[in-house]
Amino acid sequence: MQRRGEAIVLSPSDLMRFQDCVHATMLHLRYLNGEPLAPAEDTASARLMQVKGDSHELAFLQTLRDAHKSIRTIDKEMAFQDAIEATRAALMEGSDYIYQAALSGGRWGGFADFVERIDRPSRLGAFSYEVIDTKLKRSPDPKHVLQLVLYSDLLSEVQGVEPEHIHIVLVDRQRVTLRLGDYASYARHLRKRLEEFVAKPDPTRPEPVAGCDFCRWREHCRREWDATDSLCMVAGIRKDQRLKLEAAGVKTLAAAPPCVTCLQRSGWSSRDRLGPMPNPSSAAIVVCHGRSRTTALS
Repeated sequence: MQRRGEAIVLSPSDLMRFQDCVHATMLHLRYLNGEPLAPAEDTASARLMQVKGDSHELAFLQTLRDAHKSIRTIDKEMAFQDAIEATRAALMEGSDYIYQAALSGGRWGGFADFVERIDRPSRLGAFSYEVIDTKLKRSPDPKHVLQLVLYSDLLSEVQGVEPEHIHIVLVDRQRVTLRLGDYASYARHLRKRLEEFVAKPDPTRPEPVAGCDFCRWREHCRREWDATDSLCMVAGIRKDQRLKLEAAGVKTLAAAPPCVTCLQRSGWSSRDRLGPMPNPSSAAIVVCHGRSRTTALS
């Protein structure tokens, strides 16, 4: 996501981020709008994954060279508009493959790993292209399919015909081919939702997701959870459990009902005049404060 003048330009990575965590998109927008937010540096794990991803991509490129395919490489370091023009020229020439194809349309743009020539007529001539992406996965990931649908739509604007397929080269070098039409409707709907969100953002709050450890806003969210004594700090708690607690009026860690073990350690007994054991059944969860980490117990 970048600001160019008054416009926000979106990339496939922004679409994947939006699918994973709307709050991360909100923070990025606030950052672009000048708020003093500090994105975190990439973790060592994220940097390692990037290096491995680049190596996988280059290994596939080498297989194409070994097969004596004609390949045009677009320099990602040049100005993006120049890269777009270079890509259009390469598409017109009809090379077998274009590496790092720069594609743009509307408020969207980015670099596709590869586009591959196929024998299907288009405004380019007796051929057209389909998109290939290399991924460090053993099976296709839905969020990567979103990325490929976007690149295919941008490619369609250049060649005047929609690709029939999208392709993913997995970590074991296996190539998976999917029908674009099977996934295009959902991907386009999600793009529309992101465009609407950018134009008029709804309020968000930080929610733990699978990609938190790799997110540039992870430290910001953790500080917010700590400042608000959020139930998100309970290890293992699910979103549905947090929502049940909040619906029962328990909105902070301090207000969370303790488990039996914690009460007994504090000297509570069912014979005490404190009354019966607190029953948080309406929330369907209790919280153990006595472990090394605060833990959710269903």
